[in-house]
Amino acid sequence: MEGTGAVVHGKLELERGYEMTEISQVHMEDLWSVRRERLCNRWLIGVQNQLPQSYEDEQRLFATLKARRDEIQHQTADPNTYMVIHDDGSKMTVALMVSRIGEIPEGMVSLNLPEEEYEVFRFEEKHICSFWQYFCETDHRSKYGVNAAKARFETFNDTLQPNGVTEIYYPKG
Repeated sequence: MEGTGAVVHGKLELERGYEMTEISQVHMEDLWSVRRERLCNRWLIGVQNQLPQSYEDEQRLFATLKARRDEIQHQTADPNTYMVIHDDGSKMTVALMVSRIGEIPEGMVSLNLPEEEYEVFRFEEKHICSFWQYFCETDHRSKYGVNAAKARFETFNDTLQPNGVTEIYYPKG
């Protein structure tokens, strides 16, 4: 398809704060599968940073949540850890789903993801930088009818990342 390729040379800062230093040429829509999913209202509790941030800062969020997960009350059986980009792309929260908001541990935040329809992009983890580069373009987001002003998230669990797979949930317009 015309206009769906991306050429990346040198160093590139991306939405999640990663830098891409390799040279690659890809046809973006060949990299992923897409499905539409409606998710119910979700409450999350976790730790948060302002964006942009470094990869190391992101990893510290995950490590902090892992170390403090037992402090979070009312956790659900949902096996996912959620990495949510929200507040118009200015914040990242790494969190667990809870059935209700009780006491929020010191230094943590609560976040609500309302019932929403999502485009779910599934692809090999090695293409994460290309994915974010592609969706930094308004025209590309419009093509899929997704809304970057709303909270979008990636799920982390034992079946995705250990197998080199990523799923990113982008809310519909």
